[in-house]
Amino acid sequence: MSSRTKPASLSANVPVWVPQPGNRVVLAVPDTGEAGTLSGALTRRRSIREYQDKPLSLEHVSRLLWAAQGVTGVGGLRTAPSAGAIYPLKAYLIASQVSGLTPGIYRFEPDTNELAFVQKGDRRRLLFQSAMGQECVKMSPAAVLLVSWNKRMQGEFGDHAEKLILIECGHAAQNFLLEAVSLGLGGIGLAKFDADAIRTAVAFRTDEEPRYLLLAGHPGIPGK
Repeated sequence: MSSRTKPASLSANVPVWVPQPGNRVVLAVPDTGEAGTLSGALTRRRSIREYQDKPLSLEHVSRLLWAAQGVTGVGGLRTAPSAGAIYPLKAYLIASQVSGLTPGIYRFEPDTNELAFVQKGDRRRLLFQSAMGQECVKMSPAAVLLVSWNKRMQGEFGDHAEKLILIECGHAAQNFLLEAVSLGLGGIGLAKFDADAIRTAVAFRTDEEPRYLLLAGHPGIPGK
Protein backbone atom coordinates (compact mmCIF):
# COMPACT_ATOMS: atom_id res chain seq x y z
CA MET A 1 0.00 0.00 0.00
CA SER A 2 1.17 3.48 -0.81
CA SER A 3 2.12 5.66 2.14
CA ARG A 4 -0.46 8.13 0.83
CA THR A 5 -4.01 6.85 0.60
CA LYS A 6 -7.12 8.53 -0.74
CA PRO A 7 -10.21 6.70 0.52
CA ALA A 8 -12.32 5.33 -2.32
CA SER A 9 -15.61 5.92 -0.49
CA LEU A 10 -16.97 7.45 2.67
CA SER A 11 -18.98 4.49 4.03
CA ALA A 12 -20.40 5.28 7.46
CA ASN A 13 -19.82 1.76 8.78
CA VAL A 14 -16.83 0.13 7.10
CA PRO A 15 -13.36 1.72 7.11
CA VAL A 16 -11.95 1.71 3.59
CA TRP A 17 -8.32 1.27 4.52
CA VAL A 18 -6.14 -0.43 7.12
CA PRO A 19 -3.65 2.19 8.30
CA GLN A 20 -0.06 1.65 9.31
CA PRO A 21 2.01 4.21 11.24
CA GLY A 22 3.11 6.93 8.85
CA ASN A 23 0.41 6.20 6.24
CA ARG A 24 -1.38 9.32 5.08
CA VAL A 25 -4.87 10.24 3.98
CA VAL A 26 -5.23 13.02 1.42
CA LEU A 27 -7.89 15.48 2.55
CA ALA A 28 -10.27 17.32 0.28
CA VAL A 29 -9.39 20.86 -0.69
CA PRO A 30 -12.09 23.04 0.91
CA ASP A 31 -14.41 25.13 -1.19
CA THR A 32 -13.50 28.70 -0.32
CA GLY A 33 -16.42 30.23 -2.24
CA GLU A 34 -19.22 32.10 -0.52
CA ALA A 35 -21.47 29.57 1.26
CA GLY A 36 -22.81 31.93 3.92
CA THR A 37 -21.78 34.95 5.90
CA LEU A 38 -19.40 35.36 8.80
CA SER A 39 -22.07 37.34 10.62
CA GLY A 40 -24.44 34.39 10.31
CA ALA A 41 -21.88 31.97 11.71
CA LEU A 42 -21.07 34.32 14.59
CA THR A 43 -24.76 34.71 15.42
CA ARG A 44 -25.37 30.93 15.47
CA ARG A 45 -22.20 29.93 17.33
CA ARG A 46 -22.96 28.25 20.66
CA SER A 47 -21.08 25.85 22.92
CA ILE A 48 -22.61 22.44 22.23
CA ARG A 49 -22.04 19.68 24.78
CA GLU A 50 -24.48 17.03 23.54
CA TYR A 51 -24.08 15.20 20.23
CA GLN A 52 -26.07 12.66 18.29
CA ASP A 53 -24.70 9.14 17.88
CA LYS A 54 -23.89 9.88 14.26
CA PRO A 55 -20.55 9.89 12.44
CA LEU A 56 -18.87 12.87 10.88
CA SER A 57 -17.84 12.65 7.25
CA LEU A 58 -14.28 12.95 6.02
CA GLU A 59 -15.32 16.23 4.39
CA HIS A 60 -16.42 17.55 7.80
CA VAL A 61 -13.05 16.66 9.28
CA SER A 62 -11.18 18.13 6.32
CA ARG A 63 -12.92 21.47 6.63
CA LEU A 64 -12.60 21.69 10.42
CA LEU A 65 -8.86 21.00 10.34
CA TRP A 66 -8.32 23.39 7.45
CA ALA A 67 -10.23 26.12 9.28
CA ALA A 68 -8.06 25.69 12.36
CA GLN A 69 -4.63 25.32 10.73
CA GLY A 70 -4.95 25.24 6.95
CA VAL A 71 -2.37 26.84 4.66
CA THR A 72 -3.74 29.80 2.71
CA GLY A 73 -0.71 31.63 1.34
CA VAL A 74 2.83 31.53 0.02
CA GLY A 75 5.37 30.56 2.65
CA GLY A 76 2.92 28.47 4.66
CA LEU A 77 0.72 31.31 5.90
CA ARG A 78 -2.30 29.83 7.67
CA THR A 79 -5.94 30.52 8.43
CA ALA A 80 -5.03 31.58 11.99
CA PRO A 81 -2.45 34.33 12.62
CA SER A 82 0.79 33.56 14.42
CA ALA A 83 3.32 35.90 16.00
CA GLY A 84 6.34 36.08 13.70
CA ALA A 85 4.66 33.53 11.40
CA ILE A 86 6.26 30.82 13.54
CA TYR A 87 3.16 28.62 13.83
CA PRO A 88 4.05 26.60 16.94
CA LEU A 89 0.73 24.73 16.97
CA LYS A 90 0.08 21.21 15.76
CA ALA A 91 -3.35 19.55 15.46
CA TYR A 92 -4.03 15.91 16.31
CA LEU A 93 -7.34 14.41 15.18
CA ILE A 94 -8.89 11.86 17.54
CA ALA A 95 -11.28 10.04 15.20
CA SER A 96 -13.91 7.82 16.84
CA GLN A 97 -16.77 7.92 14.34
CA VAL A 98 -15.52 9.41 11.08
CA SER A 99 -16.75 7.79 7.89
CA GLY A 100 -13.83 6.35 5.91
CA LEU A 101 -11.32 6.53 8.77
CA THR A 102 -10.25 3.74 11.09
CA PRO A 103 -10.73 4.95 14.69
CA GLY A 104 -7.47 6.33 16.00
CA ILE A 105 -5.09 9.26 16.23
CA TYR A 106 -4.05 11.22 13.14
CA ARG A 107 -1.66 14.18 12.86
CA PHE A 108 -2.77 16.97 10.54
CA GLU A 109 -0.07 18.03 8.07
CA PRO A 110 -1.03 21.57 6.95
CA ASP A 111 1.58 21.94 4.20
CA THR A 112 0.26 18.93 2.28
CA ASN A 113 -3.33 18.94 3.62
CA GLU A 114 -3.04 15.32 4.76
CA LEU A 115 -3.65 13.19 7.82
CA ALA A 116 -0.70 11.10 9.01
CA PHE A 117 -1.83 8.01 10.91
CA VAL A 118 -0.29 7.80 14.40
CA GLN A 119 -2.13 5.24 16.53
CA LYS A 120 -5.10 2.90 16.10
CA GLY A 121 -8.10 2.59 18.43
CA ASP A 122 -11.09 4.48 19.84
CA ARG A 123 -9.57 6.78 22.48
CA ARG A 124 -12.76 8.31 23.85
CA ARG A 125 -12.68 6.52 27.21
CA LEU A 126 -9.12 7.66 27.91
CA LEU A 127 -9.88 11.13 26.61
CA PHE A 128 -12.98 11.31 28.81
CA GLN A 129 -10.92 10.38 31.86
CA SER A 130 -8.23 12.94 31.07
CA ALA A 131 -10.93 15.63 30.63
CA MET A 132 -12.14 15.20 34.21
CA GLY A 133 -15.20 13.16 33.24
CA GLN A 134 -16.87 15.68 30.93
CA GLU A 135 -19.62 13.68 29.22
CA CYS A 136 -19.40 15.64 25.96
CA VAL A 137 -15.99 14.05 25.31
CA LYS A 138 -17.53 10.56 25.24
CA MET A 139 -20.34 11.72 22.95
CA SER A 140 -18.26 13.52 20.35
CA PRO A 141 -17.47 11.50 17.19
CA ALA A 142 -14.24 13.45 16.66
CA ALA A 143 -11.97 15.76 18.58
CA VAL A 144 -8.92 17.85 17.74
CA LEU A 145 -6.15 18.37 20.27
CA LEU A 146 -4.04 21.48 19.73
CA VAL A 147 -0.50 21.13 21.06
CA SER A 148 2.42 23.52 20.88
CA TRP A 149 6.15 23.20 20.28
CA ASN A 150 7.51 26.09 22.33
CA LYS A 151 11.25 26.24 21.69
CA ARG A 152 11.32 28.57 18.70
CA MET A 153 8.66 30.88 20.15
CA GLN A 154 10.64 31.15 23.37
CA GLY A 155 13.82 31.88 21.44
CA GLU A 156 12.09 34.63 19.47
CA PHE A 157 9.84 36.19 22.12
CA GLY A 158 11.27 35.10 25.48
CA ASP A 159 8.86 35.59 28.38
CA HIS A 160 6.09 36.66 26.01
CA ALA A 161 6.03 33.28 24.23
CA GLU A 162 3.49 31.62 26.54
CA LYS A 163 0.96 34.41 26.14
CA LEU A 164 1.38 34.46 22.36
CA ILE A 165 0.91 30.70 22.09
CA LEU A 166 -2.32 30.83 24.10
CA ILE A 167 -3.62 33.70 21.97
CA GLU A 168 -2.86 31.69 18.84
CA CYS A 169 -4.78 28.73 20.25
CA GLY A 170 -7.76 31.04 20.64
CA HIS A 171 -7.50 32.14 17.01
CA ALA A 172 -7.38 28.55 15.74
CA ALA A 173 -10.18 27.39 18.02
CA GLN A 174 -12.55 30.17 16.97
CA ASN A 175 -11.94 29.30 13.32
CA PHE A 176 -12.74 25.65 14.10
CA LEU A 177 -15.95 26.52 15.97
CA LEU A 178 -17.21 28.92 13.29
CA GLU A 179 -16.54 26.33 10.59
CA ALA A 180 -18.50 23.81 12.65
CA VAL A 181 -21.46 26.19 12.59
CA SER A 182 -21.15 26.65 8.82
CA LEU A 183 -21.31 22.85 8.44
CA GLY A 184 -24.44 22.54 10.57
CA LEU A 185 -22.44 20.96 13.39
CA GLY A 186 -22.01 21.78 17.06
CA GLY A 187 -18.67 22.28 18.76
CA ILE A 188 -16.95 23.34 21.95
CA GLY A 189 -13.44 24.11 23.18
CA LEU A 190 -12.21 22.53 26.43
CA ALA A 191 -9.16 23.54 28.43
CA LYS A 192 -10.11 21.54 31.53
CA PHE A 193 -8.00 18.39 31.26
CA ASP A 194 -5.10 16.70 32.99
CA ALA A 195 -2.03 17.32 30.83
CA ASP A 196 -0.28 14.14 31.96
CA ALA A 197 -3.37 11.96 31.49
CA ILE A 198 -4.06 13.32 28.02
CA ARG A 199 -0.62 12.10 26.94
CA THR A 200 -1.91 8.58 27.62
CA ALA A 201 -4.95 9.18 25.45
CA VAL A 202 -3.18 10.91 22.55
CA ALA A 203 0.28 9.98 21.30
CA PHE A 204 2.14 13.23 20.69
CA ARG A 205 5.79 14.19 21.16
CA THR A 206 7.24 14.66 24.61
CA ASP A 207 8.45 18.17 23.71
CA GLU A 208 4.92 19.25 22.72
CA GLU A 209 2.50 20.77 25.24
CA PRO A 210 -1.26 20.04 25.14
CA ARG A 211 -3.19 23.29 24.96
CA TYR A 212 -6.80 23.02 23.82
CA LEU A 213 -9.26 20.20 23.11
CA LEU A 214 -11.85 20.93 20.42
CA LEU A 215 -14.95 18.78 19.95
CA ALA A 216 -17.40 18.61 17.08
CA GLY A 217 -20.47 16.55 16.24
CA HIS A 218 -24.06 16.65 15.09
CA PRO A 219 -25.79 18.70 17.80
CA GLY A 220 -28.21 17.07 20.19
CA ILE A 221 -29.77 20.02 22.01
CA PRO A 222 -29.19 23.80 21.73
CA GLY A 223 -26.11 25.14 23.48
CA LYS A 224 -25.43 28.36 25.32
